[in-house]
Order: sequence, then C-alpha cells, then structure tokens
Amino acid sequence: MGRRSTPARDTARDAAWDALMDRLQQVGLLDGHGPMAGRMLARVFTHSSYRHIDHDVLMESWRRNLSVSVDGVRARRDPGPDDDDTPLREVGEDRARQGVGVAEMLQTSMQHQRIFVDLVREYAPPSPYRDSLLLELFSTKQAWSAWSMVALAAGHREAELEMQRRAQEDRDGFVRRIIAGSIAASEIGTGAEAYGLDRERHYRAFRARPAPGTDSVRTMERYLRVAETGERRNGMMALIDGDLCGFVAVLPGEPPPTAVGVSPPVPLHGLPAVFRLATRAMETALAMGRREVVGLADLGLHPAVLADHDLGELLHERFVAPLDREAGGSGAAILETVECYLRNGNRIEATRQQLFLHTNTVRYRLSRFESITGCSLRDNDDLVQVWWALAWDRLHRAVHRGGEGGAYRDAAG
Repeated sequence: MGRRSTPARDTARDAAWDALMDRLQQVGLLDGHGPMAGRMLARVFTHSSYRHIDHDVLMESWRRNLSVSVDGVRARRDPGPDDDDTPLREVGEDRARQGVGVAEMLQTSMQHQRIFVDLVREYAPPSPYRDSLLLELFSTKQAWSAWSMVALAAGHREAELEMQRRAQEDRDGFVRRIIAGSIAASEIGTGAEAYGLDRERHYRAFRARPAPGTDSVRTMERYLRVAETGERRNGMMALIDGDLCGFVAVLPGEPPPTAVGVSPPVPLHGLPAVFRLATRAMETALAMGRREVVGLADLGLHPAVLADHDLGELLHERFVAPLDREAGGSGAAILETVECYLRNGNRIEATRQQLFLHTNTVRYRLSRFESITGCSLRDNDDLVQVWWALAWDRLHRAVHRGGEGGAYRDAAG
C-alpha cells in the first residue's frame, strides 16, 4: 500500500516524529520491554488460556510479533504485499497447538493495542505536533495490528485443520483396526477410554454405501449418533473402501438415509468376526433395493443366493436361460407368471388376478415352463431350485445395474 499520506509534512514535523519514535523505543513500547511487558504480563497473559505456557516463551513470541511491524510503523506506512507475515502465522500455529483458542488469541492482540495507546499517551514527549502525530501513529499501528491479526488467525486455522486431520486419521485408524481384528486387547481399552466408548457395552458392526454426490458422511454420522459428545459415544465410523463402516451400541428407530447392513451385538473385541455379516447384509439389501437397517436374518436366503455365484449360474442356465432364448418374448411372459405363482404361494387364482390373465393362460404358461425346463412345480426340490434361479437372476441383474436393485421383487414373497 506504500507510504501513508500525511497532512503538511515538513522537516520540523518529521523531526518530531523521530523524537517520538526514539522516546517510545527508550521506554520499550516498540520492542515489548519495560512497562509494555509488565502490563501484558499482568493484564493479558494471566488469562487461563495462557497459564500453562511458559512466560519466557510467551513473551519471546509476542516480542517477535511486534518486531514484524516496527519498521513499518517507524516508516509511517501501512503493510503491503511485500511484507512477510510468516513469523505471525507461526505464532498462530503455536497458539493452536498450545490449546489457545483463536478468539482468545485475537483478544490478546486487541488488548495489546489498548495498552499501547494508553502508554504512548503517557510517554509521548511534548511537541507542537503531538496530537496530530499520535493520531497518525495510532492509525498506522492499527493497520499493522489488523494485518497481524489476519496472519495470526490464518496460522491458527492452518494448525487447527492439520490437528483435526490427524485426529480424524487416528480415529479412522482405530475403527479400521478394531473391525479388522488387527489391534491388541490393550489398545482396545486405551482407545475406548480415549474416544469415550464404554468397553463393557455390546456393539453392532455396520456398513453402508453412501450415495454419490451427497454429504453422506455427515448425514450418516448424525443418523447413527456417532459424533463425539460430552457423554459416552454411541459408536464410531470411518470411510473404508468408499463405504461407511463402524460400530454402534444403539440403532436409531427412524428410517436410515440408505441401506445399512448390521451385525448382531457383540463386545468390542468380537467385532471382526461379525463385520463380514454386516457387509453381506448391506450388499444384499442394496441388490434388493431395500433402504433400511437390515441384518442377515432379515434377508432370508438372499445373501446366500447373491454369494454363491457358481450354484446360481448352474440353476440360471437350467431354469432361466432357456426361457430367455424363447422367440417373440413369450419366455419373459412365462418367467413373470412363474415368479408371480411362487410369490402367491402356488395359487393359480391369485396369480390370475394379479396378472389379469385367464386361468387357462396361467395354467398353459406354467405347463410350458415345466416342459422347457424339465421340472415339476409340484415338487418341493424343484420349487426351491426354481426360486433360487429366479432370485439369482434378479439380484445379479440389479448388481450389474449399479447395486441399487429397485426393480427386484422377491418371488417367494
């Protein structure tokens, strides 16, 4: 910004300015010694935020702050783009790591400014220009103080973000290790105490897949109530391989924002054994298009259908593929009728009503299915295989569409 413009500057006024600067230097107002240091120690650095910091270290960094702006004040100019604020940013970083809040840190700067004004008025030498010079000095000092506060706050914020990032990495690492079983029993106890968990409680492992383009981490954190609070935590969560994974003690009663696979409740040390169950529950629920909290027991045989690819392919080749090859789309109509028939408990009348077909049409399609596949829909073993083949077909079609099986319908109801 360059040199501050001042009214009617002349040699006599410049000399008076130099005399003022010399006087302030003599009494320590420009370098943080003398009465300035005494009042800062008595009025400012006795605050609770600073009591745990060594006073010699505190005063040294404060004086270093002052030295950054002294030359600019002496030269009667405002701070500009070429002025280096690195020392101030470093002090801001130190204060953040020392546990001094940004508000307390900036309040210290403002209190320093008030003390400076009071002492300058007390020690400024008499001069015909005294009032105008003090006005110029206070204005210039205020510009440098504002510049310093911006730099201090920026350094403080950078250190805060770094500390938050490291703390998050530590929390994520604890979650990863505990659900993977790569953590010692002693670490579980230490981590539980550090993160506010009740080691005596039982927790459910969970896994959820966030929807793209949404703030699903915060949404799920609020839903599962795993954010850190003053009370015991309900659980913890980390982003692992793109999924939200963790453990909770109590599940919410309201519907979740997306499908959440959960395990039975176990002690903290038992989470590795059940986390895979939560994973299977989530994957199956997504393929079925279900958006709720589910465990394996809520999904019937579908997790097995989804997992056993080899058996599914064999049954698909026998009971579904031949109908896919039927010309004119008749195979799809036959499969739809068989699905509906199974879903309605093998009742022809209910199937007819649901599909708006004539009874003879339903009977013909079922007979045609038996003829093509060589099975009997009155044989229990064949019924189970047909259901498995249809379920496998629907689940894997949903998975190939991206894991959201909204069109899937359970042929067994």
